[in-house]
Amino acid sequence: MSKSWSISTTVRNPERLRDFLKVLKKLEGQPFDTKNQIKYQVLLIKERLYKPNNIPSDFNKYYEDPEEEFPEDIAKKIFDYQGYQDPPMRGRQSVNPLNKLGFSIAREGFGPIIITELGNKFLAGDYDIGNVFFKSLLKLQFPNPWSTDFSEKEGFNIMPFIGAMHLIYRLNKNSDKKGLDKTEFCVFIPTLISFRLIDEYVRRILEFRRTKNKENYLIKFVKDFYKTNDNINKKLNNLFDYGDNIMRYFRLTRYFKLSMDPLGYHWTIDLEPTRKVEIEQLLDMYSGEAINFSDRQEYLDYLADINKPILPWEKKENLLSISESLKNMIVELINKENLKITKREREVLNKELKMLNKSQLEDYVDILRRLKLELNERLKKVRLLNDLNRIEEIILALRDSKQLRKYEPEQFEKLLTEALKIINDEISIRPNYPVDDNGEPVSHSPGGKPDIECLYKTFKAICEVTLNNSRLQWVQEGQPIMRHLREFEKQNPNDQVFCIFIAPRIHKDTYSQFWFSVKYEYYGQPQKIIPLTAEQFSFILETLLNLIKQGKRFSHKELYELYFKIINESKNLKSCSDWEIFINKAIQEWQRCMVRT
Repeated sequence: MSKSWSISTTVRNPERLRDFLKVLKKLEGQPFDTKNQIKYQVLLIKERLYKPNNIPSDFNKYYEDPEEEFPEDIAKKIFDYQGYQDPPMRGRQSVNPLNKLGFSIAREGFGPIIITELGNKFLAGDYDIGNVFFKSLLKLQFPNPWSTDFSEKEGFNIMPFIGAMHLIYRLNKNSDKKGLDKTEFCVFIPTLISFRLIDEYVRRILEFRRTKNKENYLIKFVKDFYKTNDNINKKLNNLFDYGDNIMRYFRLTRYFKLSMDPLGYHWTIDLEPTRKVEIEQLLDMYSGEAINFSDRQEYLDYLADINKPILPWEKKENLLSISESLKNMIVELINKENLKITKREREVLNKELKMLNKSQLEDYVDILRRLKLELNERLKKVRLLNDLNRIEEIILALRDSKQLRKYEPEQFEKLLTEALKIINDEISIRPNYPVDDNGEPVSHSPGGKPDIECLYKTFKAICEVTLNNSRLQWVQEGQPIMRHLREFEKQNPNDQVFCIFIAPRIHKDTYSQFWFSVKYEYYGQPQKIIPLTAEQFSFILETLLNLIKQGKRFSHKELYELYFKIINESKNLKSCSDWEIFINKAIQEWQRCMVRT
């Protein structure tokens, strides 16, 4: 029976691999024997990165209260309680994606645990997640000397990342419909096990698009691929799980463009048009065929070397092609949309490329990408401010708490970023989530940074957002937010600095802790934190929308008055419950005053 390939069935969100790698780092230098395989899984439990299905009732508190110290011996008891037939296998499964993607070398009988140079770069705070996963996925291939999971005997001969690129590139040349929708990607990419099948799969996808009974086509395809009639629905569902997981990894590289609805259910994936030249250079360099290695050590050395593989644009002439392509795209965008650019931006576009050396060209490509992103953001904002229907859509979305809970975290952050930009007189609204070349979030904001930074002439603010409505909201969000705000305060010592915290619902514990920080202090000094439900924030947008319809102006100064009143009144209130009630009344009163003005 044939089998499909996958990246990880253990970790759905690729960014979580960083936490798994951080735990493995604690065991670096030790052998990954059965003892340490178990210990690794126990440490994952201890760090609350893995929660087994069966938790003894006496130990539930360690998951219900993340502030509760979680001793390693308790984590070991929870692990033992599962009664696994092969306990070390759990550790091997958890480390598998780290090994597969070249972040670590951890396997029984292969010396000490090693975190590779690429893995250490991933652990560093200043890493570029797109570059890390691009390097990693470019090296992923089946078969390889490091793994027996996908062997040549089973028909595997594929560099999946390159194979998917070739498939979409050739498909786009033969179809008006560009890219792959969710069904096509999930069914045909995990089953693309050989580069020799690429043209056949292009034919199959075109055939699938023409067929009327798509469900029957998929069932027959799955039966033919797996060479069985057993558990077809289960196998099809597994392909959707694998495909969704693969998509999450691919999109982080920025070489694939993803279009999706806010809930992340319907999506289409295509090659990133702004990287057309790089993609074509990669496709010329690689057919998708797995690279031959003389032995396991050669492959491990290849995985561990961050400078490999050598990329086609490391040659100056290829960098020139990329630079020219990006310049032409930017000029075309400026002319098409009649965009105004600054003198500095014009100088960037008029730079004489032939005078630049290789290193300067690399920097220039980065500058062009940032410029294109900036121009796209300007254009999006102009369109947003003139689109009253979109403003109304955002207001309705913020008021639908049930629907919001289905949002992906990065989509919720994007929604609030759009909402903040509608105010329209900021110096800068800067989300910290990583974005693709078109400014669309590829993941949520990383830890250690505010979700969104807002700079105005009168004041500055960070905006922290969460979809977490549980009693753990305060523990998981509160302390990091207060630390982020204190750091932001230190960076802006001469400014009024606020934190706007937005969630579909604010838990009473969150109100309590923020109120204490506002009324009294957080490590010696009070803070300006304003907790708002998504619905309450929608009233602010509704006020702005009504003013726009009346032809009236709105500035961040009116927003400052509301924020200041909420903070200042806390000094006169006796409890956080009074503050919660007051915030709601203050917004209603502010809304009435603004509309009457």
